[in-house]
Amino acid sequence: MYKAMEKAKQQINKLIKQVAPLAYFLLLISYFSSPAAHAAGARLFLSPPSGNYYVGSYFSVDVRVDTGGNKTNAYKAVLAYPTDKLEAIAVSTGGSICSLWITQSKTTFECGAIQPYAGPDGKIGTIIFVARASGTAVVSVASGNVKKADGSGAELLSTREAVSFTLQDLPANVPVVSSATHPNQNNWYPIKSAELSWSKPEGTTGFSYLLSQNPQDVPDDTAEEPGTTKTFNDLADGAWYFHIKAQIEDGWSSTNHFRLQIDSEPPLPFEIVSDQKAERVTRAPLLSFATTDDTSGIDRYEISIDGSTPLTTSSPYQFERIRGGERNIIVRAFDLAGNTRDAALNLSVISVPTPTINQPSEGETIPFLSPLKISAAAAAQIGKAEFLIDGNRIGAQESGAGQEVSHTYQGFLTPGEHTLEAIFINADGIESEPAKVAFKVDAGMVYLFGPSIPGYIFYPLFLATLGGLGWLGRRWILVKVLARH
Repeated sequence: MYKAMEKAKQQINKLIKQVAPLAYFLLLISYFSSPAAHAAGARLFLSPPSGNYYVGSYFSVDVRVDTGGNKTNAYKAVLAYPTDKLEAIAVSTGGSICSLWITQSKTTFECGAIQPYAGPDGKIGTIIFVARASGTAVVSVASGNVKKADGSGAELLSTREAVSFTLQDLPANVPVVSSATHPNQNNWYPIKSAELSWSKPEGTTGFSYLLSQNPQDVPDDTAEEPGTTKTFNDLADGAWYFHIKAQIEDGWSSTNHFRLQIDSEPPLPFEIVSDQKAERVTRAPLLSFATTDDTSGIDRYEISIDGSTPLTTSSPYQFERIRGGERNIIVRAFDLAGNTRDAALNLSVISVPTPTINQPSEGETIPFLSPLKISAAAAAQIGKAEFLIDGNRIGAQESGAGQEVSHTYQGFLTPGEHTLEAIFINADGIESEPAKVAFKVDAGMVYLFGPSIPGYIFYPLFLATLGGLGWLGRRWILVKVLARH
């Protein structure tokens, strides 16, 4: 029996030795054929990798990501550069894979993508520099993150890269370029025709120039038609570069480059999303919205309610309060060239009962300089009553359900007609229609610390008092002057 068991054990071990290599081989095949096996670490890199620029010229650096085959949806890149040689003057998100932004500053991009991105060359954003001093300037990704779109946000970043630029002083014989239509190389313009002009350095016999979308192009050695102006029409959207050099006695000058940025298209269509059903809004809503712009990037958003003056805002937008009824919301997206795209949303907001103003009564007259005593019966809800005179807020009072609230206004009211409004705002931020009463301040009666006296008595006494105070003041000054002498 024992010998039989030993023999069986030997056969099993022999079989394992024969099968193990095959099993290991199959495991390797399974591993390397899986998507995770082909995925590598992600890298953050910059483009272009190098360049030569004159002091005073503008150039852009793209921050890009190679995901190593992984699906990703969150990114952060913090740049470092020599501030004595480079000045970062603007950022752009045109053409970015990101649609949700946390930070877009002159040193940091931090954003997310609604649709996960996997690829070797995803644009995150662009920083525009101006060269301030000659020398070598290294721009690097000092720190960053690339997160996997797997629900856990696993870190994928393994490589951060740098680029180097050579900055030179502009030689005296290089033409200086300007543009009447696109004067600032940093700005985006919606104008598709570009007018350019340039200086004619001493000793120049001609020019060779070229317009292209490559920032490092150099024109050939063939002189163009004479003149110092040129217009290019119907240019496509994007960044263009005008390259020009001067023909001089001993050949050609170095090339100067002038940047033109054109964006004639509005941001992409988008929607406004409410955190409540638009058909029945029961509390002050939270609105979310986002869009992108393929060329220059989004500059800002403005929001308008029922045609009111637009307010600059960001997403999400939380209403502090909203009036009951049908409300029309417009959000306008601006790109960096000033092109706009609107999105609209109609909200049906539940109504809140309008308060009743008990004091002052309609048409009531109060004496000049008198405080205004206000009382109102609020809605049968918890909230607050707000009071306005002639459209200007003068105060508010917390209110219980159905409670009468009161307020005394001590401010100055000019003689004449005025309008008092009372608005109730419930605890959920829903605002009622205003209750209104008209009242009058009568200059013929003057409130004087309790009683009211006729104006024909008050005003002569007041003027006489002022005159007496003036006489006393002059006497006091005279006494002081004589005392010094």
